[in-house]
Amino acid sequence: MARRPRKRTQDEQLEEALRNIPPDRPGLPAKDSITGVEKFVSPQNDEYLILKTTETDAYDQPVKPKKPRRPRKR
Repeated sequence: MARRPRKRTQDEQLEEALRNIPPDRPGLPAKDSITGVEKFVSPQNDEYLILKTTETDAYDQPVKPKKPRRPRKR
C-alpha cells in the first residue's frame, strides 16, 4: 500500500517560499517582513502562494492594539 505524503507545516511552507523568492524581484515584500504563507487553489486549478506580511501601505488605517478583556464578574 502506498504511503500518503505528509502535509507540510506552516513553517515548512514559509521556509520554502523564502528560499524561492529572488532577491532582485521588484514588487515583492522584504524577506524579514513575511510572517506566513497560505496556499490557494483557484477554481481553474491554478495554485498560488499568498504571502502574509507585516508591511502596510501609506493609505492603510493604522492598526489599533486590542484592549485587554476584563474578567467576568460572578
